[in-house]
Amino acid sequence: MFAQATLETVLGALPAGYLLLDLSRQVVFVSERFSIACHGRALPAAGRPLPATLLPQAVLQRLDQPDDKGLTLPADGLLLEWLVTPLQDGWLISVREDRHAFRTLVDNSPDIITRYDPDLRCRFINNTLRRFSPTPATEHIGRTLEERRLPAQLKDAIRHNALQVIASGKPQRFISELSLPQQLYVFESRLLPEFDDAGQLQSLLCIDRDISEQHATRQWEADENRLLEMIANDRPLPEVMGWTCQMIENQLSGTMCSIMLLDETGERLHLAAAPSLASEYKQAIDGLPIGEGVGSCGTAARRGEAVIVSDIAHDPLWQDYRELAAGNNLAACWSQPILAQDGKVLGTFAIYHDHPCTPKQHVLDIVRRTSHLMAIAIQQEQRATALYRLATQDGLTGLANRRHFLDLASQRLREASHHGKSFSLLMMDLDHFKRVNDNHGHDGGDVVLQAFAQCVKGTLRASDLVCRMGGEEFAAILPDTPAGEALVVAKRLRNAIAALPIAHQDHTIPITVSIGIASLSPACRELGELIRRADLALYQAKAKGRNRVCVAESL
Repeated sequence: MFAQATLETVLGALPAGYLLLDLSRQVVFVSERFSIACHGRALPAAGRPLPATLLPQAVLQRLDQPDDKGLTLPADGLLLEWLVTPLQDGWLISVREDRHAFRTLVDNSPDIITRYDPDLRCRFINNTLRRFSPTPATEHIGRTLEERRLPAQLKDAIRHNALQVIASGKPQRFISELSLPQQLYVFESRLLPEFDDAGQLQSLLCIDRDISEQHATRQWEADENRLLEMIANDRPLPEVMGWTCQMIENQLSGTMCSIMLLDETGERLHLAAAPSLASEYKQAIDGLPIGEGVGSCGTAARRGEAVIVSDIAHDPLWQDYRELAAGNNLAACWSQPILAQDGKVLGTFAIYHDHPCTPKQHVLDIVRRTSHLMAIAIQQEQRATALYRLATQDGLTGLANRRHFLDLASQRLREASHHGKSFSLLMMDLDHFKRVNDNHGHDGGDVVLQAFAQCVKGTLRASDLVCRMGGEEFAAILPDTPAGEALVVAKRLRNAIAALPIAHQDHTIPITVSIGIASLSPACRELGELIRRADLALYQAKAKGRNRVCVAESL
């Protein structure tokens, strides 16, 4: 039998770590490698009792129930193989790293694991690489960063951080990107120094974890906060939608986005934003009817649910639009309806690709959240528009109300006076309107007022402003129009009203209008004076028999 000193020398030279116990479980011998395998834990000296927490519980059980089979247990990220051998006067416990199991774990790890020598030559890389590169892992072995033909940005990131590890001996963590034709991958990379027993740097271990989805989520959350700020600050809806499309296109490489809004009839979609789609395609889809089989967006708006078309060339929903899509290099389209709180369809949000593809779950989540935010923006715009209309428009006719008209008329009159331009004002009153209400009721009177308002708007220019002053009295300003031209316009309007066919409950209601005109002059430069003079001219027109036009300057 070996002397104890000889036994300790032999065990200390072996690659495994060894612990020798006597029958009372006191330490007889412990090798240095045993301490290393136990990650530097303080070990008792010879002659001291074995601490109850030093060994795993499963190993301690083998002291009472001997078994010649080894135990493989995880410890601090490694797999350790334990073997308890009963002796006549005690136990011999050995431990070593289970290298076969470790290699199996490495090759099945979701992370790319690479080992470099100090010259940054690849010495090992696991098979996870094949998820991101068509080049087999074996072809990277023995090659430098340049010889591996890595993308320049990725190569520079590895070299920069590796040099810092070599110089400092400390691990480095950094973010790297890998841009492939169909996707941008983002990795969280860790470079770890590996030392030999003499403390010399032997190699660098690089662990690259794919965090593309987490990165996209974090980026989306940051962009989402900015988008919410834009909505909260009442930025114009076209600006919000254009920025949203560009935001998603930046997040999802290779995509093209569009936002379409449903018109008031609920039958057609009109393009609101599509910064990256071709002009020809945008013109073709603007005013797209909704319905089953009308591409992804028309169908999504009709169904009120998402429509994912992964291959336009072979999907029946695109049968009538296949050539249009192909001519603009569009191969996939995922469309999400934009829904109001009550479920009403407001429009669609779509993502296009130039190659057939199916969205991943995190992309679908982004699309849904984006469409929800667009619904908030659209409804806020609608509410703001409704409030503006209440504040500035007459509810029955849709014309400007008296207060809004006076504000705008004063502003435009000042501009005309400052620039020396002509300016005229019409005051209009429907003749015998009380008879209309008496003969046809207030419903008939409302129909007449609405018809009159539409006729005036249709007869005057877009630059003119018309308002309902109250009851059956209306007013209009005519910028850049002298008194003579205003008279021509007023007569044309009077004739149009007299010839207007107004139908109500199987009856035709005839109406006429009296009009007074006042124009900007050295003696009349204020809006109040213009209105007073136009009112006097209107009163004169009434006094002369109605259905006629009078000009204030001729009184």
